[in-house]
Amino acid sequence: MKKMLLLCAGLCLVASAATAQAPQLSKGNIMAGVTSTLSVGGSQDSQVFGLAFGTEKWEYGSDYPATEYKFTAYNFLPKAGYFIIDNLVAGLEIVLTGYSNEEVDGDDTYKESTLGIGPFVRYYYPLEKVYPFAEVEAMFGTCKEIYDEDDEYKDALTMFGIHLGAALPLGDKITIDASAGYMRASYKWDYEIEGMSGTDVIAGFGLKIGFSIYL
Repeated sequence: MKKMLLLCAGLCLVASAATAQAPQLSKGNIMAGVTSTLSVGGSQDSQVFGLAFGTEKWEYGSDYPATEYKFTAYNFLPKAGYFIIDNLVAGLEIVLTGYSNEEVDGDDTYKESTLGIGPFVRYYYPLEKVYPFAEVEAMFGTCKEIYDEDDEYKDALTMFGIHLGAALPLGDKITIDASAGYMRASYKWDYEIEGMSGTDVIAGFGLKIGFSIYL
């Protein structure tokens, strides 16, 4: 009888462990974090961690000397969400990107910045040591370009993305997140002075990396 009771207790513990939800992914909890991407439409030379600096050289054929520029770049996507059910979080995400370059032996400068906001949904499938997830996001905002500190243009930004990734727990409250997926950004522009308008579309696959905190 004692062996049977121990066996039943052991089976109950195994079943409980198999069905238990990770506490930080439970309904009613809050998730906050930040990620960065390999490229967020238009942020030229933005690297996987969202921070970059260096030089680049532009060549226009043998009749013109090459022009060298110093550049800096960044992109960050902070987000916050609420677990509406176990493992499913929905919330808002912000995209912040910037790029600037300056001619080394001249006066040419160029600056670009993007600000947008929109919803995201992420679903986790928690395993024992890693939490795979799928995420869908949409953001809307403005991209501003400044040439030589004088000419300024603003484009309307619409961006969509879908990603598959995994979160690696670091204790009970923090995960390191990495994902890969498809992103599409479109810029609607209208230059009244030049009398031109149109839409630029940048799309492709990229990487995201960051961290999340669960409360």
